Amino acid sequence: MKAKNLLILSPWWPYPADNGSRLRAFHLLRELARCGHTLRLVAGVQEDAHETLAQGIPEALRECCPEIVPVPWHWPGESADGRQSAIRTLLSATPRSIRETPNPAMEAAITTQLQQPTDAVIAFELGMDAYIPPLPTGVPLIIDQVELSGVERAFRQAGTWQTRFRTGLTYVKSATYWRRRLSRYALLTVVSEAEAVAVRQVSGPASRIVIVPNGVDISAYPSEPSPHRTMGQLLYNGALTYGPNQDAALWFVQEILPIIRTTVPQARLTITGRCPLEGVMGVSDHPHVTLTGFLPDLRPTLTASQVAVVSLRSGGGTRLKIIEAFAAHLPVVSTTVGAAGLGVESGTHLFLADTPADFAEATIRLLCNPTLAARIAANARQLAAEHFNWRAIGKSLSAHIEQTVIEATA
Repeated sequence: MKAKNLLILSPWWPYPADNGSRLRAFHLLRELARCGHTLRLVAGVQEDAHETLAQGIPEALRECCPEIVPVPWHWPGESADGRQSAIRTLLSATPRSIRETPNPAMEAAITTQLQQPTDAVIAFELGMDAYIPPLPTGVPLIIDQVELSGVERAFRQAGTWQTRFRTGLTYVKSATYWRRRLSRYALLTVVSEAEAVAVRQVSGPASRIVIVPNGVDISAYPSEPSPHRTMGQLLYNGALTYGPNQDAALWFVQEILPIIRTTVPQARLTITGRCPLEGVMGVSDHPHVTLTGFLPDLRPTLTASQVAVVSLRSGGGTRLKIIEAFAAHLPVVSTTVGAAGLGVESGTHLFLADTPADFAEATIRLLCNPTLAARIAANARQLAAEHFNWRAIGKSLSAHIEQTVIEATA
């Protein structure tokens, strides 16, 4: 049976694809459409997407999805009684991300869409789960990009007893809640084997889990490295409106960049992605940091830089910022957390470093040794082409969806 009519539910408005979640959503929509599925999309609209939507639904989305329903979206913590809400959430068995985001409009939109012929429902990320009603018999529910490792990692890395208590409570609450909720899904996808292990610990051995990694449109990048790179230009690609990116940028600027500049005085950091209106103290005002804001096309900045630095110390999933650098022949230095789930080898595809001294040393080696940088970048580009190509990833997901529909209707 061909799974033709797919209802896609996304917490993120997928276009413009200016962060990791939006990039994944857009590319999977495009590839599933290319595989012959007819897609209907219900998607949350964040505040920063209102301007784009005011000009009409982008043609790039229309080409993927003939029917699109935009619904206003709210994140946890946006309620007016923030402190009281936080206290109530602490005492509740439901995670804050679920308790604080009621969205009757989203529930109504999904219920309306389910009145149409539907072969399968695919939810992008855990954020959609709370709004999905029971489905008709024979219609399987699939969830893409389940990510639970970040909560566990935050608990393991907690320092003070207060932090361990808070993160431990969050982890136990999250695991208990999702163990119950994930049981209704016929298929769970994760971005890496490491994430599969973390999810299986919560969902149980009976869950059907498949790996659908993040990717890159390799055909959109030049097949050869750029000869025009700016000496000393380091790149961090990430929105500073996201907590882990803020931490990564501050750590790099305060602890790592000064060490690099003792050997490479012209070294400067360029940060792409959105920034809070009030800026980030210690980063926005730093003399050797340039903030570009969101760039509709990151490729010119990637090809102009000498090294990509991914100094993440928290978060989960796999990093599109690293895969994009690989595609652009840009050598990478990353923390172990930053490169988690990519299946990379330090010294072959990139350098891994978890202390300021080691991170700076690896960056200096790449800045000062063009032959080494070219070798690392070439290996990484080959890895991206073979394992992180959206076209192949989309075909794999399509096959998993069709198999799930066959099993649900048998």
